[in-house]
Order: sequence, then structure tokens, then C-alpha cells
Amino acid sequence: MEDLLKRLVDSASISGYEKNIRDLISKEIKPYVDEIKIDKIGNLICKKGSGSPKVMLTAHMDEVGLMVKYIDDDGFIKFEPVGGWDPKVLLSQKFKIHGTKGPVIGVIGSKPIHLQDREDVNKVVKLNDMFIDIGAKNKKEVAAIGIRLGDFITIYGEFNKLNGSRITAHGFDDRLGCLVMIEVMKNLKKFKGTVYAVGTVKEEIGLVGVRGSAFSINPDVVISLDTTTCGDTPELKPYEAPARMGLGPVLVVKDAISIIQSEMKEWVEDVAKKNKIKIQFDILSGGATDASVTPMIREGIPSIAILTPSRYLHTPTEVADMNDVKNAVTLVTELVKSASTSI
Repeated sequence: MEDLLKRLVDSASISGYEKNIRDLISKEIKPYVDEIKIDKIGNLICKKGSGSPKVMLTAHMDEVGLMVKYIDDDGFIKFEPVGGWDPKVLLSQKFKIHGTKGPVIGVIGSKPIHLQDREDVNKVVKLNDMFIDIGAKNKKEVAAIGIRLGDFITIYGEFNKLNGSRITAHGFDDRLGCLVMIEVMKNLKKFKGTVYAVGTVKEEIGLVGVRGSAFSINPDVVISLDTTTCGDTPELKPYEAPARMGLGPVLVVKDAISIIQSEMKEWVEDVAKKNKIKIQFDILSGGATDASVTPMIREGIPSIAILTPSRYLHTPTEVADMNDVKNAVTLVTELVKSASTSI
């Protein structure tokens, strides 16, 4: 499972440029489904089984990234953020610019401490003031390397194991959800109804892909597979983010734009209890998942979000626990199996 996660992390795919990870998911999931198609805006839709109920699993294939916005005469590259970024985590990081001739390594430069005055030290550098340095001498060299306006940019990083079952990489949001979705489809041998595993596009810029795919499939229930923040690090107060790493997958009770139906909450609680799976609950002031908008599609689709807790979301160094991932796989597998008698 960790090897597959590493390959998912290494599949550079920001919002609007999901082809790399879509191809990988399609290849991995193909032996375990009956039908695969790509819809008009790039969602990957994999079908297994037939009849009712129809269960739709979603995991968004995009991650946050950047886009080439301007190249100045000296060869420095200005960029536009794609998705939500904290400017503080970008400074002095390495990135890959995915140009027409392949990936190009660049760094977001920062002013050396030797040249900073007291005001500089305490100042947060704005995104508009940042630039990427690829080592080019001028604009012509940048063009020769194959970089153009609109090329997408991803974090330069790698998957690493930490202590015990802990892991770190960029893009766990939502490579972890994609991993859970694939593993669930592998696990499903006998169940009643139809399961759709949908890799959605452009979630990070407004929950775009799930809207059309859910409308088209018209499922009886949507289960969104994603990540959520943990409140178990020194800089956070416990009430700011109730989830703890290593204590199981998380059921979202409320987020910025939705509240779970009581029947859906009871269903998840009952399945978790019956299968002795520890779960946590999250009440989010900000943020949303694919499951947040599906209750507003057609006459309203009952929806839940099962999330894997992860530290330092939307940074180059996200941290998660593989035990939480495995428990999420078990929970969602059992939810699918019980859907025919529960929804």
C-alpha cells in the first residue's frame, strides 16, 4: 500500500492538470472494476456491480500548486497560486515547473538574512512579491527550456517513512483519499448494488468535478474520501482541530457549507461499532469536501465525508499515519457492503 501511495504522490497533478494521476489510478483500479470512462471535464468514473443501491465514492485527483504567470527579462518567473496556500510555507522551497520539454527544477528565492533589517525579519513576504529562480540568465533561456505561461508547477518533494506507521510527503490531500478509494475497490468481492469510484477534478479550486459526475450518476449516497487537519501538535489548541492522528478515520459532522444528515451519521456509527473500528468526529469552521455540495445536486443526494487525519495540510511536509489509512479502507468497505440494508 505504501508503494502505491508513493507513486500517487509522485504523479504531478494540480487542479486542471490531473492526467498523470488519473492514468495511474485507472491502471491500478482496472482489474477490480467492470467499466472505466472519463467524462467531458476529466473525471475518472469506474463502475463495479449493477442494480441498486448506487454508491458513489469520490476522491479528488488534484493537489494545490502554482502556475506560471509572467517571465521577466532576467528569467525570473512570477506565479499564480492554484488552491489555498499559506505564503509562509512557500518561501525558499523547491518546485517543479512542468514545461513542454519536461519538468524543470526551480526555487522560490528569499532575501539572505545578512541583508535583512529588523522590519524584513518580521515581515511575511506576500505571494505577489515571490518569484521562482530556475537558473536562467534571461527570458530567452526560459523559453528555450520549454516553459510557457500557464504551465503548472508542483512541489519538489518525496515520500518518506517516519517513526513507526507515520509517513510524510506533499499532496496527501488528496492522494490518501485516492489510495483509500483504490483499496476499497480491491476489497469489494461480494456486495449488493453498484459502486462508482470517481476521481474528481478541480476540487481545490471550488469542488468543481464532483458536481457534474454526481448529477450524471445520480447515486443513492456519496462517500467522499479526503483528509482533514489534526489538532495534536504544539501550536494548536485541542478545540481548534479535534482529530488526532492514529485514532482512526474521521467523520465530518459539519463543515463550512454542509451538515451531515442524522441518518447518515447513525449509519457510519453503527457500521464502525459493529466492525470494531475506531472513528473520530470533526466539526470544521472552514473547508469543504466533495460531499459538501452533493446534497445540493438534483433533489439532494445523501452524503458523508470519511477523512484521514493529516498534519500540516497544504505544505510540502504533510504527515499521516498508515494505520488511519488502513482503518479508513476497512470502514468504507463495510459501509459499501451494508448500503443495501441501510440506505
